[in-house]
Amino acid sequence: MAVHSRLSWRQRASSRRVAAMIEGQFKRGTGFGSGVRDNRSMSGKQIRLFLVDGTPGGLTTAEITNWTGHVLTGPRSGVGALLKREEARRTGVYLLLGDDEQALGDTRCYIGEADIVAERLGHHLREKEFWDRVVVITSKDADLTKSHGRYLESKLIALAKKAGRVTLENGTAPPAPPLPEVDCSDMDEFLAQLHIVLPVLGVNAIRARPIVATTIEGPVPAESPIFTLANPSRVCTLVPSRSTANSLSPPTQPSLPNGVERGLQKAPGSPMPPTAQSMRGSLMRA
Repeated sequence: MAVHSRLSWRQRASSRRVAAMIEGQFKRGTGFGSGVRDNRSMSGKQIRLFLVDGTPGGLTTAEITNWTGHVLTGPRSGVGALLKREEARRTGVYLLLGDDEQALGDTRCYIGEADIVAERLGHHLREKEFWDRVVVITSKDADLTKSHGRYLESKLIALAKKAGRVTLENGTAPPAPPLPEVDCSDMDEFLAQLHIVLPVLGVNAIRARPIVATTIEGPVPAESPIFTLANPSRVCTLVPSRSTANSLSPPTQPSLPNGVERGLQKAPGSPMPPTAQSMRGSLMRA
């Protein structure tokens, strides 16, 4: 009698992390075969989409190679067929989406979790009218627990609020339940894959907005220099104050009024003109 062993999603996730660590050593040239380097900046992803009813926008499944997660999406009109599928009978999280021109991104969204997703969706069919599309997220191995589902629900709600692309219909934002460190790491890796597969399905609820760097066009206006009057008893000289002296060019001699300037100019062969102080005295005596 042959005994078939099956690794859990946690064991496979641990194996993938070890493989990624070894691959990183090859790329950095610090591990085995340090002479081999990989110049690829990033690795690609293979996503498998299956149109269950053969029509775009209908019942669709999505998987990523070497990922234990499974995504099932479909319209509200076809939710009857969706609820009959095995994936909908598992523990997981779900998103209800509906078009609304007055909402952020023209979309309203509700995020929830359930032990059996199909049963919860049956209640939402009767209680919530806004949604016309549903996305069900489960595990292919059915290894997600109630605590895992609550953790994913809490993180998805927080990511959707941060992204600001949809109007959330959730009345509360439940905190993430305490999980062992290894489980938190595995669920964060699970979320990282959702960041890839959900936009492919046209679901942008948690897709972060790109950061756009703002630049100031044109020259930056400099501060106006502040001048002080130095040695007023002699010819005036305007010099910049200490606060602007380091950023300004050397001051220039200010020009005198036209009549005074012509009177102070030295004619060829004539003696030097009197100083401004002696001229002032002569005028006062006159």
